[in-house]
Amino acid sequence: MQKNILTPEQYKDLTRKIIHAVDTRYRIIPLNSLKHTKYHLKAPIHLTLEFDEDKVIASFDDIEAFAYADTVSEAIDLLCVEIAQIFEDLIEDKGNLGDLPRKWLEYLEEIIECR
Repeated sequence: MQKNILTPEQYKDLTRKIIHAVDTRYRIIPLNSLKHTKYHLKAPIHLTLEFDEDKVIASFDDIEAFAYADTVSEAIDLLCVEIAQIFEDLIEDKGNLGDLPRKWLEYLEEIIECR
């Protein structure tokens, strides 16, 4: 005979607590602009925000870019700079890219346009 460890109500409560813990530590948000005079996003991209004690880490996992700061807005601003810099570096070295950086560049060229 199988014995349940949690009652249905305990299971629901535990589930709510886990979701709340994850939701307060991580958040996925859309970004509509790189806030850059030279580049424009063709479509929104999704960033992950992670709240780690007194720091906010913003990341764009599609190209393994991240930035951290004291506030959400600072972390996002720094990440925008990082994404633009990666894009420029990849374009500059276009002929010498390995497989993964080449895929990043192809993706970035799909979502970023020059003004």
